[in-house]
Amino acid sequence: MNLTQLEYFREIYLTGSYSVAAAKLGITQPALSLQIQKLEEELDFKLIDRTRRPLRLTEEGEVFYRKSVEILQEIEQLKNVALELVAEVKGTLRLGVIPTLAPYLIPLFAETLRQNYPALQLEVFELKTEEIVDELKMAQLDCGIISTPISEEKLNFDPIFYERFYAYVSEKHPYFNKQKINIDGVKEEDIWYLEEGNCFQNQVNSICNFTPTQQNTRQLLYRSNSIDSLRRIVENENGITFIPELATINIPAEYEELIKEFSGTQPVREISIITLKRHAREKQVDALKTVITSSIPKRMQKKPDAWIVDTQL
Repeated sequence: MNLTQLEYFREIYLTGSYSVAAAKLGITQPALSLQIQKLEEELDFKLIDRTRRPLRLTEEGEVFYRKSVEILQEIEQLKNVALELVAEVKGTLRLGVIPTLAPYLIPLFAETLRQNYPALQLEVFELKTEEIVDELKMAQLDCGIISTPISEEKLNFDPIFYERFYAYVSEKHPYFNKQKINIDGVKEEDIWYLEEGNCFQNQVNSICNFTPTQQNTRQLLYRSNSIDSLRRIVENENGITFIPELATINIPAEYEELIKEFSGTQPVREISIITLKRHAREKQVDALKTVITSSIPKRMQKKPDAWIVDTQL
C-alpha cells in the first residue's frame, strides 16, 4: 500500500468514474485500474462495487475511504510545513461560502486580498452549509464561511461578524408604508422563500415562528437560491422577502424604500469561518480572516445584544 494508491482511490470516489479519474490524474485507465486492484488484493476485500453506475464503494470501501482521507490530510499538513515556516503567505486556499453571503462578501475583500497577499490564490465555491461541512470532512475544502451556530463536533468555529436581517417589501404590500415591521404580523403566504434546505430559509422560519407549507395557492411558485432573484420578484409582483445586511449595500437608491427594519428585538445572523480542528492552512486562513475583518464595518464585528437566530442545523 502506498500514498499514490490512496490518492487514486480518492479520485475515483470523487468522480464516480475510472475514466474521468484517470483523465484528472493524468494516467491511463488500465494503469489506474491496476493500482486499485493491487490495493484490493493487499487488503483482501473489494473497495468498489463495479456493477453500479456511477461507481459506488462497498461497505468496507466506505470505512476504508474515511480512514484514508484522514491519512491524506495528515500528509497534506506535512507538505505545508514549509509554507508555514516561511514568512510569505502563498499557495491555494479552497473556500466554501453559502450562497446568501458569497455575492456580497467576496467583492468586499477580493481586491485587498490580491494586494496584501499576491502569492495566495483563493478558490471560492458557493455551496449550502451541509455541503461545505461534508467537503471539509472529505478534504475538498480548506475552510468555509457559513452562518452559525450549527451542531458539528469535528469543526472549529470562529465568528467574524454579525449581520442583521431586513424585510424587503413590495410597494404593493400594505407594510410598504410602515417604517418598521412587526415580525408577529408577517403572514406566511406573503413571503417569497429561498430553496428548501437553505439555512437562511430555516432562520426566516425561526424569525416568523412558523413551519412553511407548500405555497401552492400562488399562480407563480419560484424556488431560488438567490436573494437577488427574490428581490426582483418582490419588486415586480407583491409580497415580502428577507435579506441580510450585506445584501442591502448594493441595492439601487430607487429601491431603498423597500428595505424595512423589524420592530423590537433585532434578528441577527452570526457569520463564522469554519475549519477542521486539525488543518494544514492556518496561515492562509488567518490571512483570509484579516482581509475580511478589515473590509467589514467595525460595528458588525462586535457581538450585538440582539437575537442571534438559530440555523436549525
